[in-house]
Amino acid sequence: MFDFDKNFEAFALSWYEAHKDKIEDEEAFEQQMPALYEQWLNTPVKEIGGVTPQSYFAKETPDSLVEKMAACAESSEPPSVLLDAIAECEACAQPLAALVASSSCDHARLIASNLLTEMGAAQPLDAYVKLLTDTKADEGLVERAVEVLCDYAGDVREKLYAVLPSCSLTQKGMVAEILVNAAHDDRTYKLLEELFAAGDNVPYYAGLIGKYGDERASGMLYRALDTCDYAEYLEIKNAIERMGGVVDVDRDFSEDPTFLAVKNLR
Repeated sequence: MFDFDKNFEAFALSWYEAHKDKIEDEEAFEQQMPALYEQWLNTPVKEIGGVTPQSYFAKETPDSLVEKMAACAESSEPPSVLLDAIAECEACAQPLAALVASSSCDHARLIASNLLTEMGAAQPLDAYVKLLTDTKADEGLVERAVEVLCDYAGDVREKLYAVLPSCSLTQKGMVAEILVNAAHDDRTYKLLEELFAAGDNVPYYAGLIGKYGDERASGMLYRALDTCDYAEYLEIKNAIERMGGVVDVDRDFSEDPTFLAVKNLR
C-alpha cells in the first residue's frame, strides 16, 4: 500500500521549508499540523493517480477497507487516512466485529476494537468473554477485553458467572473487575470474598470491593487491618471509607518496606 504517512511527512516538511522564516520554533510548527493535515487530505497526489488522500478509499467496500487495515496491521500501523475512512463508514462495523472475533493478528484485533468504540458500534461481547479464559491470548488484547466488558457488565454478567468455574485466580480477578460494574449479586460478593481471602493482590481486590460498595465486606476489611502491610492498608482504608466506614487504627509502619518505599525514606 502507498505510504500515506510518509507522504504527509514530505508534504509538511515541504511546507516548512517554504515558511521557515515565519516559524518561530518547533512548537509553532507543531501547532500548524492539524491545518496542514487537512490541507494534505484535499491535495491531489500524483503517486496515487492524482486523487486526494481524502478520496482515495471512497470507492472501497466496507469489507475491503477492513481487509486493507488488517493487512497493514500485520507488519505496521495502518495509515490514519485509512482508519478515518473506516471510522466514517457505518457498514464497516460488521467486518470489524468479525475481525475482533476471529483474526489471528492481535494488533488488527486491537485496532478493530478501538474503531468500534470510536464509531459507537456494537461490540462482539462473546468474543471478549472468550478472551478472558484464553491462556494463550495476547495480554494487551485481554486488557482491552476487560476494558470493553466493564462498559457492558450488566449484559455479560451471566456469561461471566458461567465461565468462573474454569478460571484461574488471575482470570477470576479480571472477571471481578468487570462484575463490580454490574448490579449487586451474591455471586459477585462471594467472588470478591474469595479473591480477597487468597491474599495474592490485596490492594487490587480491596479497590474492587470499595468500588462494588457492598457493606457486608466491611468486616473482612477491618480484620485485615491488623496484619496488612502499608500499601495494603492504604487501599483497605480507602475501600472502607468509600463504603461510609471510619478507620482509626494505631499501627506503627515505620519499619514497613512498603511504607518506606511510598514515603521515599529508603
